[in-house]
Amino acid sequence: MPSHRRRFLAVPVAALTALAVAQAVTPAPAAATAATDVSTTLAARTTSAPAAADVSGSGQAVVWRQTTGADTAAHGWLAVAGGTPQDLGRLADTDETVTVHAVSVQDGVVAVATSTNPNGALADHVTLRHLGSGDEEVLPVAYDGSGAAGDERYRGQAGDGILVQQSYQDDTSAYRVRLVLRTPGGTDRTLLSDDEQYEVLASDADGALVLRRTAPGWGHEIVYVGFATGATVAVAEPATDELPQGLEFTPGRVGVVDGSTLTEWQRSAPGDGPATVTLPVSGARWISDDTLAWYERNASDGSNELFAAARDGSTAAQDLGGTFTDLSVGDDGRMRTTLYRPDVDAAIQTLADGRVSATAGDATTIPAGPARLDALALSGGTLYTADDSSRRQGVLLRSDLAVGASGASASTPSRVLAYTGGLVHQTLAAAGDRVLVQQGTASEDGPLQVYEDGKPVGTPLDQDNGSTVTVADFDGAHALVSDRTTTSDGTLLLHTFADGHHERVPAGSALYGGAVYSSVRNGTTSTWAIRRTDLTTGTATTVATVDCLPGTLQARGSWILLTTCGATATTGLLLKAGSSAGTTVDASVRTPILGADVLYTFTKSSGSAAVTLNAQPLGGTSATAQPLFTLPVRADSAAAERWAVDRDAPWAAWLDDAGVTHVTWAGVPTAASATAPAGFSPNGDASADTWTPSWTYDRPVSWTLTLKSGTTQVRSLTGTAADGRVAPVWNGRTETGGTAAEGAYTWTLTVRDTVTGRAAADVTGKVTLRRTAPAAAVTAPAVASSAATTASVPVTWSAKTAGVKAYDIGWRVATRDGSGAWKLGPLHTWRTGTTATSAVFGKAGSPVRPGAGLTYRFYVRAHDDAGQTGAWSTAATTGIPLDDRATALHYTGAWKSVSASGAWSGTERTSTAKGAYVSFSADGTRLRIVATRKSDGGRFAVVVDGRTVGTVNTYAARTAYRQVVFTRTLGTTITTHKVQLRILSGSTSARSTVALDAVMVTR
Repeated sequence: MPSHRRRFLAVPVAALTALAVAQAVTPAPAAATAATDVSTTLAARTTSAPAAADVSGSGQAVVWRQTTGADTAAHGWLAVAGGTPQDLGRLADTDETVTVHAVSVQDGVVAVATSTNPNGALADHVTLRHLGSGDEEVLPVAYDGSGAAGDERYRGQAGDGILVQQSYQDDTSAYRVRLVLRTPGGTDRTLLSDDEQYEVLASDADGALVLRRTAPGWGHEIVYVGFATGATVAVAEPATDELPQGLEFTPGRVGVVDGSTLTEWQRSAPGDGPATVTLPVSGARWISDDTLAWYERNASDGSNELFAAARDGSTAAQDLGGTFTDLSVGDDGRMRTTLYRPDVDAAIQTLADGRVSATAGDATTIPAGPARLDALALSGGTLYTADDSSRRQGVLLRSDLAVGASGASASTPSRVLAYTGGLVHQTLAAAGDRVLVQQGTASEDGPLQVYEDGKPVGTPLDQDNGSTVTVADFDGAHALVSDRTTTSDGTLLLHTFADGHHERVPAGSALYGGAVYSSVRNGTTSTWAIRRTDLTTGTATTVATVDCLPGTLQARGSWILLTTCGATATTGLLLKAGSSAGTTVDASVRTPILGADVLYTFTKSSGSAAVTLNAQPLGGTSATAQPLFTLPVRADSAAAERWAVDRDAPWAAWLDDAGVTHVTWAGVPTAASATAPAGFSPNGDASADTWTPSWTYDRPVSWTLTLKSGTTQVRSLTGTAADGRVAPVWNGRTETGGTAAEGAYTWTLTVRDTVTGRAAADVTGKVTLRRTAPAAAVTAPAVASSAATTASVPVTWSAKTAGVKAYDIGWRVATRDGSGAWKLGPLHTWRTGTTATSAVFGKAGSPVRPGAGLTYRFYVRAHDDAGQTGAWSTAATTGIPLDDRATALHYTGAWKSVSASGAWSGTERTSTAKGAYVSFSADGTRLRIVATRKSDGGRFAVVVDGRTVGTVNTYAARTAYRQVVFTRTLGTTITTHKVQLRILSGSTSARSTVALDAVMVTR
């Protein structure tokens, strides 16, 4: 058949090492983003190595085909002697919609087999590119898919020619095929014929190993055919089309391996018969001039590991490490394999003597290009990307997102897990630290499995009917799944991963907070109840009632979204749990999405097919939805959407045509810290003279602080904070500079992001202005016995100024030091910030048990509603008297101890004997005598330091216990005095009893 000759840019082999890497595809313009956004990007995911069938080596030249993006045509790449790879460009005719089937290189000629059929039919022409001269030849292949006579199929390269399977009918009209060698400008030459089908296992410019299905009966035979003479030799006769354990195809030999036995023929004289060679290892699958290679299964993880050894046994078998794909042997007799470098790049390695060659030029790094990111998922500020490119296993990657005053940021993607080769875009979902993927293959659906930290969690959901499933909702512990049954009975499958339990729930249900939300019609009425059913307890409650037919439900926080409200409605309804009043949401372009703090909606300009994603913050004060980005167009209806939103944090992400992932923050500023003093006192005392609240936001903001007295605005303060730190100062002046009155003011802080213009939620509160420091007074009995019979002191306190809201109560006590001197101790706190106005010192909660003979001083200070703390008050002093039984009291004469419930400590000491006395030392500043007054009360004299200073008559018509019957100031300093209480004769015989209760010396 005729060929077509063209010219292309000649690339001399010797000059290839100096070539720079060219871009495979000029990226399409990125989808437009809003001018006022907070975004970051993640670099395009690098591709993995091409499959072994797409790699070909010839001498020092290695070529491969590589699809650089999900929606781009395949390019060819060429490297010589490990030099910088050269992009050969699109492997097809210019301006043609093509499918690339194979690329190979032999003797400096690159062959690219392509098809103009967009459905991926077999090649209908092959382009031969001569690397040295720059010549290009196009050889047509008459493929029409009919299988009728004349139908052709490309089978492989043969140097500067191609091998084509051609169908025909023999003399009996039976279907037959032949293998022909087609060269530019030449006549087709038949190599094999009268068979059913051919598969070229290996070829070069001199010959090919061919698996033929012989006719009649579809027998199988592997033959070597030399192109020069057309002579063939059978090297194997497998029972089926399964290949032998190993095949050898090197520049000098062909052969097959069985166990450790290699049967081989010399290619220069195949008719001379084979030779048998015993290999140093058993099970080799690939044989080059110097290397044997094979896979061994690793029982610990189920993986296949690549082993290699020298063909002559000079190097022992060894695991090569790394992740390799299948190997190929080039027409130079050297073995090559593609080696993965996880998550970064890949290389084509040359093996020599059973090892990865370390010789310069024997490794060719495959240039990184965008991988096919199969799906995006966001949850809680974490971005998951599923890379389902040409790796044997897909890779799930994780990036943590953050937003701050300097903008948005994303951590370097890290691998979460590897999954099998099936697409995950219909099932990839994330909730918190858990992700959901379908573990299948490219041709077979697998179970839905939850992973946490790369490890499977719970019982997977295995769809035994094999139908494709779509995840409707996922909360980390449960999944709502749409499957084949969904369309027939209007339900969703609810699966619990913890125990594998599943049940049917109404279509349109949603998951949130450990519960499932569903809509139920209220009897025969026109209203519907939104029910929340706790998935642990089974308790169902009605959280809202609506008067329209709800569409699919969504729930986040206290918000509930009906994606539509009415059977034919194009609007949804947003409402809060517990309320039936909602806000209409446009659903005419796409279904809105409810996030925890954001409502995502979609708009489309008139006359445009572009759809814009908008974000309306639900936690801010502005109800305006703002555009985030234009949705990127996906490759086809079956491909994954190249965008996602976060339903648990305000983030959205999209992927451009160059493979770059863009992440956009959709939230409002949030205060990480806040301090707002309750009040201040602009009185010029250098303490709290201004009110200085502060808020630290995670974004640069502009702010306004408004202060009002009732409904009247008193002052407004404004500013901007590039670092998010809002720090207004109010000096107590009005807007006109006047003095603001004392009292409470209401303040409101309004904050708006300076980049996005989105408003945060208003913050409100109260501040009190006081110019007078708060003051309080404290009272207590001078002698504890005046209030009780035991050592407990009732203490009361009260405010002396306006605005007092709390008190601190303190106390001090005088005690003897080591030298015997009386010293007043430090101030101790008894009550702090109390709102009470009384307490009993010595009862429950008292810091100490009051000691007899000691003097306690009580103090109070006030806190007001302006946040001020006043000074400590003057002291209220209380003495704890010595009981009549105290050892410090010495009795002389006739005295008698008497029990009396109304007396101090329940006893008193009585005497009627004239001249009887009690003596004691008084170390203090004031003396008090406590006695009982009654109808038979007698008299006693008080003698201090030998001098009578007073006479006391204890007569009273009615009995009165614990009476301070005598008080005397002893001095201004603590000095020791000798005191006697001496019984005098009664005023009458019936009034001669003295009942001594206690004595008190104040210190």
